Amino acid sequence: MKKVIFTIFVLTLLYSCGSDIQRGGCIDPIAENYDVLADYDDGSCIYILGCTDPLADNFDIYATLEPLNACQFSADLVYFLDYSASQYMLNLGISYYSFYDTYNNYIGYISNDFFWTSPPNCIPQNDGSTLTATLYWNGNYDNYLGSFTWSAYPDNGPIADYEYTETVVPGECLELQLSKKKIKEYQEATK
Repeated sequence: MKKVIFTIFVLTLLYSCGSDIQRGGCIDPIAENYDVLADYDDGSCIYILGCTDPLADNFDIYATLEPLNACQFSADLVYFLDYSASQYMLNLGISYYSFYDTYNNYIGYISNDFFWTSPPNCIPQNDGSTLTATLYWNGNYDNYLGSFTWSAYPDNGPIADYEYTETVVPGECLELQLSKKKIKEYQEATK
C-alpha cells in the first residue's frame, strides 16, 4: 500500500511540475509550420506569400498569405456598334468613333460600316466590326472587381459623345455597346 501511495505522490508531483511548462511555437493554422502542441506564439510562423484568389491570373495554389494588391486580374472587352449607332453616324456624317480608357489612352476605333444585332464575343474580328482590348488591374481575394471608364469621340473630335464607367469581373468578356440611345442620353445628361 505504501508503494501505491508513494507512486501516486510521485506521479502527482511530476504531473504538476510538468503542467507549468509552456511550449512556444507557431499557433497560426494557415502557417507552414503550424504547431498544434504550441501554447503561445513565439514569432516563428512561416508563410508562403502570393495570390490566394483562383480568379486571378497569378493565383498561387501554395500561397498561404496574401499581401495587399498581390493579385493580378484581367478581363476581355469588346466594343461594338448596334444598328442605331451606325445609322446615327451615317446621318450626322461621322466616319468613325475613337475609344479611350480611364487614363485617356487610345484604345482604337470603329467605323460606321459595321453594326451588330446581338453582342459579339471577345474574339477579335478581322473585318474591323469590333474593337477588342484587355483590361488589367490589381486587387485581393476579397477585392477583385475592376472599374474603368471608357469614352467614344466622333471622328476623334475634342468632345466625347459618350462616357461610361463599368464594373468588371475577372475573366469575363464584357460587351460594351454604343447605341444611339446611349449617345442621346449622355448628351442630354451633360448639357
